[in-house]
Amino acid sequence: MAVDRADAYLILNLLPGIGPLRVSQLLTLYESPEAVLGSSEAALARVPGIGDRLARVLASWREHCDLETEKALVQRGGVHVLTREDPAYPALLREIHDPPLCLYVRGSVEALERCRAGISMVGSRRTTTYGVHMAEHLAMAAAYAGWPVVSGLARGIDTAVHEAVLRAGGCTLAVLGAGLGLVCPQENVPLAQRIVARGGALVSEFPMMFPPDKRTFPMRNRIISGLTQGTVVVEAGASSGSLITAAQALEQGRQVFAVPGRVDCPQSRGCHALIKDGAKLTETFEDIAEEFARLPGMALPSTPGPPRPPTGNRESGPQQLTLAPLEERLLALLGDGDVSIDDLIRAAEAPPSHVLSALLMLEMRRLVRQLPGRRVVRAGSEHLG
Repeated sequence: MAVDRADAYLILNLLPGIGPLRVSQLLTLYESPEAVLGSSEAALARVPGIGDRLARVLASWREHCDLETEKALVQRGGVHVLTREDPAYPALLREIHDPPLCLYVRGSVEALERCRAGISMVGSRRTTTYGVHMAEHLAMAAAYAGWPVVSGLARGIDTAVHEAVLRAGGCTLAVLGAGLGLVCPQENVPLAQRIVARGGALVSEFPMMFPPDKRTFPMRNRIISGLTQGTVVVEAGASSGSLITAAQALEQGRQVFAVPGRVDCPQSRGCHALIKDGAKLTETFEDIAEEFARLPGMALPSTPGPPRPPTGNRESGPQQLTLAPLEERLLALLGDGDVSIDDLIRAAEAPPSHVLSALLMLEMRRLVRQLPGRRVVRAGSEHLG
């Protein structure tokens, strides 16, 4: 049975023990993936790095994969499969050392290429309140600036990132360490569904029903970092998988950002190690935006979020901005001194997520500043008295 180019890539991706690097090596000798599958076992065995066992797998591929079942699962799941040669395959990802042979995409294929002007955010599964707050803060700011945000759908920081982007009305992509037919963790299935429904996407290089294991997560991490020009690590222990993502980002020539934490907190050790090794210390989204200001499509908009109508106020300065009622209330509560975010949430008598969102908008409009210790102050007031 003859196979076309797309099917040939799908078959190679299904075969055990082959992988992107071996296929790349084969394609230096064979003109196409179809030619690889049509070659003899003896010829394949002579290729460096293949050997007798893999040559046997390639030559008898029909015995090692079920192409028609896989294609049926793809169609039933509403999944798009992009090969390396597909025009929609992300250009940034194609540049890495070992780009996936195939990308399974459920949701918006266009969102993949938009990630070029986005950011990746990862962190520990075991979080602190501070870590979740910083993840939400940075993710919402990126969303308000129009940047897609990539993460891994894992428990902890990844989940906080995806949820924050969705609350801000932004676009987020989740890269899975398993096939798209096995979304994990299971409690994040509703989150995965909302990501797709809101214009984002779920992405995997693994066949539809491929189970997760210790090997698949480091593999998916290179895709998380490879889709964007920078990766932010929000919280990470000394042996966190997020450090693998950061290392892969560096290998790919991408920027790495790390959020500092308490020196006595185990979840801060990985980020502090990254900062010592040269990652950019990141306190606000502007720290990230400044780094990317000269890259096409990456500049921070001067007025983040949807435009608001003028108030008619002719005074100069920030008061020309139209503020939402909650934003005005928060400014009034701040006065001329610094206030803890927790006290503001209690005094504002509004849901915490609404207060955090309003504070973020005020900060991006340079009307307030966040201080260490989860405290905020009106811009300029820190110099008074």
